Parts: sequence; C-alpha cells; structure tokens
Amino acid sequence: MIRPKTENLDVIVNISDTESWDQHVQKLNKFLEPYNDSIQAQKNDVCRPGRYYEQPDNGVLNYPKRACQFNRTQLGNCSGIGDPTHYGYSTGQPCVFIKMNRVINFYAGANQSMNVTCAGKRPQHYRDKGKPIPKDGRNEDAENLGHFVMFPANGHIDLMYFPYYGKKFHVNYTQPLVAVKFLNVTPNVEVNVECRINAANIATDDERDKFAGRVAFKLRINKT
Repeated sequence: MIRPKTENLDVIVNISDTESWDQHVQKLNKFLEPYNDSIQAQKNDVCRPGRYYEQPDNGVLNYPKRACQFNRTQLGNCSGIGDPTHYGYSTGQPCVFIKMNRVINFYAGANQSMNVTCAGKRPQHYRDKGKPIPKDGRNEDAENLGHFVMFPANGHIDLMYFPYYGKKFHVNYTQPLVAVKFLNVTPNVEVNVECRINAANIATDDERDKFAGRVAFKLRINKT
C-alpha cells in the first residue's frame, strides 16, 4: 500500500492550493509519529541488520515479542523533520511512502536482500485501458515521471523486520517503509506509477492479484 492513504490511490497536488496538499501532510504527520526516533528508542530494539529477528517462545506460550527500530530519520528528505516543504508537497516534489501489509510468520525475502523499485506503468496501462501501445515504443508515464530518489537508499528493506508475530504479541511493531521523493514530475499531467517489492518469495506478476507485491497509483502535480 501507499501513504498518504487516498481514495482510489490518487495522489493529486495543486501547488497553489494549500488545502489540496495539506490533507496529505496531516495524514503523513499522524502516520509517521510512531516512527519518531525517541519513541523507537524507548520501545524497540537496535537489531543486527541482514538477518531475521526470530524470537521463539522457549516453552512460554505466546511470549511477548520485541520489535526492531525503524527510525524516522532513516527516511532522509522524506522524514518531514524540520522540513519547510512539508514532505515536498508545497513545492511539487512530493514524498509517497510504500509499505508492505503485515503477514504473520512470513519470512519475506527468503533470506535474501529485498528492495522496492518504481517506474512509469505504461505500456501495461495501455493494455489495461484497451488502447493500442504506441508504435514508437514510448513510455509516456516514464517520461512524465522524471527523476526520483528513495529512502532508505535503493529502496532497501532489511530482513530484521521479519517475521511479524501478530498484533497481539508484537505490540510495538512498526513495519519498514520506503519513501519515494518525486523530483520533477511533468506538471498538469496524470502519471501512472507502479512500485514493486523485489524479493525471492514475493510474486509480482500475478494478473489475478494486482496488489501482490506491487502497488499502482496515479500522481498528478498541478501548477496553475
């Protein structure tokens, strides 16, 4: 899924209309509050990267589980900390956050590294809409999407945030995030974006489930 959470997964920003993007900013403020470094330091553990944080019950049924720290500062220019651009929404360089849905006892990545990648959705978009693919092979969405940067770097998702043991026992768990900051989206154009999780045991090509390991959304930056 993505955050900010919007109807129909549309992220629409009108730079000159504060109300059009302030709603996204308020949602992100609330969403990211549990990730504040001070809260993470108080509630969660500093874990060793690159391996699963397994916590067997050791004979004690439903033994409470600890969670690994995911600090808000890891989100760099998308952390919103001391940011006069409000996650980039006031300047037309918005941050969108990618998060995996929680799956109990799932060892994401099959013990191999994972990351998120994003791209313009076409030409699949043409097929979805029943339109012919341009003969010149152009991907208009990729062209209009422009450049973007990711936090953590390269969209990395560490193994230490898995497995998840369930809400009842993993009470302070905060799932890992990947923030995507779009730097120069073509204004006044609707851009179809798709982000995928690249992991050994997560399928992203099942057309019967278009949300398996991926999420598609529309991004539009209006400048009037």
